[in-house]
Amino acid sequence: MIVLLRKEHPSPELNAIAPQPTCRILSLPAELRVAIWELLLVQKDCSRRISDNGDRFCANVLRTCKQAWNEGTPILYGENTFLAHPSLLSALPSFLLIRRPTRVSLPPVKHPRMLPYIRRYHIHVRLDIDARFSNGQATESFTGIDVLELEVFQAMYGSCDFTNLKLFEGVRGVGKVIVQGSVGDGRYAKWLEHCMMSPVDTEFAAYNEAYVAGVPGWDAWVSGERINGGAPKEGLPQGLDQPL
Repeated sequence: MIVLLRKEHPSPELNAIAPQPTCRILSLPAELRVAIWELLLVQKDCSRRISDNGDRFCANVLRTCKQAWNEGTPILYGENTFLAHPSLLSALPSFLLIRRPTRVSLPPVKHPRMLPYIRRYHIHVRLDIDARFSNGQATESFTGIDVLELEVFQAMYGSCDFTNLKLFEGVRGVGKVIVQGSVGDGRYAKWLEHCMMSPVDTEFAAYNEAYVAGVPGWDAWVSGERINGGAPKEGLPQGLDQPL
């Protein structure tokens, strides 16, 4: 017995791929789209804890389509603050989630093509240990950025001078600089902020620091407790010379 089978041809309507609906966000004016990306991608206050009730930024929106990626990537990397690496500085930054009481950051950014987008840095500077970078590295990494925050720390108040902060004296052209923490009376910190916010190629005379927090300035590693029981150097001039 011969059985004839009829081959069924699928309907053309079944083979056709339904067109993907256009996202309504992408049809909005560019100014409104930028405002939406900023609400989704910019962390306004990283000094408080991120809770589980929707405070976390929504970086996954960049995966939705190419246009969202192109428009949102400069905002995500350019408008948020990144934690500079202790030795590599801007070469291996991390997204800063929380500043206090304990700094929390995401894994470091390893794609070199993303680094030029980053314009806001936070760096933790310890005064009581040897710096792991040079003044040339600091100048190259931070000159011309938008925001630079220096959080200064030392294990024991008054145990050292500002030698590590001097590595930033060559930085210029920063839009906004904040030097805070263990900065003594704050006069050198204000002078350093002014230097770093000055135009590129601006020269300043060396800061003559005779007093730190009301006591004579001295190098703890040369004149401190390790050598002569904490007695400061004799004959230091009193007062501060004004910078140019």
